[in-house]
Amino acid sequence: MTRQLESTAHLRAHDYRWLVKRWRALAKRAGWSVRKFATEDGYPVYAVASPRRDGPRLYLSAGIHGDEPAATEALVTWVEKRMRALQQCELLIFPCLNPWGLQHNSRNDANGRDLNRGYHRSDVPVIEAQKRLVQGRVFDAAVMLHEDFDAQGSYLYEIPGARPFWGEQLLASAASHVPREPRSRVEGRKCRRGLIRTRVTPETLPEHPEAFFLRFGHTKRSLTFETPSEFSLTARVRAHCAVLDEVLRLAKG
Repeated sequence: MTRQLESTAHLRAHDYRWLVKRWRALAKRAGWSVRKFATEDGYPVYAVASPRRDGPRLYLSAGIHGDEPAATEALVTWVEKRMRALQQCELLIFPCLNPWGLQHNSRNDANGRDLNRGYHRSDVPVIEAQKRLVQGRVFDAAVMLHEDFDAQGSYLYEIPGARPFWGEQLLASAASHVPREPRSRVEGRKCRRGLIRTRVTPETLPEHPEAFFLRFGHTKRSLTFETPSEFSLTARVRAHCAVLDEVLRLAKG
């Protein structure tokens, strides 16, 4: 981003209408669709999709936690930069799954629910609508962008599936912007230089995150990247973009 655009991103990181406006402009340029698939807490929730293609099939999402604005900003910024390369891909993008939370700087939705703990449920309308949209689709990789208030560096959850694993390369790509998480345990899980790779089953957690939903139904590569929310927005956005660049490179083989 230029310095002017970086300043605008800082000022409007929680402006959902501005975010949607940018996505509509990008989709128009690329020939992609923008579909309202749900209304949550009075806000329309959108999916952006490319036509079906023979290239890498990628699922990308951000903003399920509204107090993690670098994730939503990074996703739109990266697509702006990589529009030409992405024309070869089949994409399903969820630019912001919790618009009320983004607008109000809240992790949860207006009902106090953590949407990223509700994929095992059938009574959360936005998640049910998202599940219907994803039904029957299989992706080469699914990438969920997040942030963590307690983090001291960037880290990655990689649910084991297809080999070779990508975790180390993804973390290395981000390290010049945000250092790796130094803690040895994160949320009770072993963390090795920012990498959390633990074999899990749908029964591992009583409340399912988006990563579980994708891994156990739609992809063998479920990747959740986290940046520390106390670092500068610019650095966090760049770290997210670097990871997405590496995902695209690896997916293309």
